[in-house]
Order: sequence, then structure tokens, then C-alpha cells
Amino acid sequence: HKKICTPLNTINRHLRRYTFDTIARLKDFSNLKKKVFNGVIHGDSREADIFGEIKKQNPVFYKHLVNKKIDGVFTSPPYVGQIDYHEQHAYAYELFGILRKDDKEIGPLFKGQGEKAKDEYVQGISKVFINISRFVKDDGDFFIVANDKYNLYPKIAEKSGLKIVEQFKRPVLNRTERDRQPYAEIIFHMKKR
Repeated sequence: HKKICTPLNTINRHLRRYTFDTIARLKDFSNLKKKVFNGVIHGDSREADIFGEIKKQNPVFYKHLVNKKIDGVFTSPPYVGQIDYHEQHAYAYELFGILRKDDKEIGPLFKGQGEKAKDEYVQGISKVFINISRFVKDDGDFFIVANDKYNLYPKIAEKSGLKIVEQFKRPVLNRTERDRQPYAEIIFHMKKR
């Protein structure tokens, strides 16, 4: 970030603030939380077998899921050539003992933003949506948060068998990156064709 960082004399102030903020968020969430099934799948979303993985975790949830299918998907895929996501979250991999899969990352920073990187990105994200669509109801909704500065998502939708039905602009505020220029992400609302 091109700033000179100096060690803090104490982390107590920050730790205290973050702790109280976390407690407040957990209280808010506990008031909103419904009694529903959930599961976490750590894998490559281009080929993940959602129903198969859920069946291993919770057979009761699997029975509901396989009969009703998924109502919708809300996701924020990686942005092409912008962030090294594995490195950004290295602390979490180490803290929770999660196996890193850097070679599976779609649109990694080291590949840049050239035409080849963009083509690989379109192929990778399209494969994700093709795979996930198998588990979503025919009238299900897909909401994709994207910084689509290269206008790749119309092509991704086409290749994935989806259609863009609506777009929402969301301003990005309070950024911590070097480039603090304001910009907006697009939330694409897509449906199966």
C-alpha cells in the first residue's frame, strides 16, 4: 500500500473494538437466524457435486435438497487478475488448517489481465455456473457481484446457459487498497435460459 508501517504499541484498543463488534454482529445474527439446514463444501466449484457432498455431511438435508433443488445462488466470484485471494486469506488457511488450492484459483493475480487471462477467466467462471446450474431449480435465481470492467459477464452468461435479466450498480465505499478511486460493482441477476 506504499505506506511505512510501524508496529503498534498495543493492540488492545483494536482487539477490544473488533471483539465488541463481533459480539454485536453475533447477537444480530442470532435474532435473524432461522432453523435451516446448511453445509460447507471446500472444493473446486467447477466440478463440485453439491448433492453428493451434502449427502455425506447430512443425509436428512440431502433428502430435502435433492427433492426441492436450490432456489438460488448469490456469489461474488474472483475478479480477473486483481487479487491473490489465497495469499490475502493465508491467515485463515493456517488458522483453520485448510488445505490451500492455489492452482485451482480462477483469475489469479499472477496471470494478469491480458486477453489470455480474460479468456481463461470466462472459461473458468462459465464452468462454475454450468456445474452449479445442475443443482438449481429451473426458475432459480443467480445473483453475481462482479467488477466487470472488461464486460465479460454477458459472454459468461451466454456460455453458461444463463441470461441476464437485471443489473444493479453497487457503489464500493471505504476501500483500503492503494487506489481509492470510487467505483461501482454490478450485481447481475441471471436466470436459466
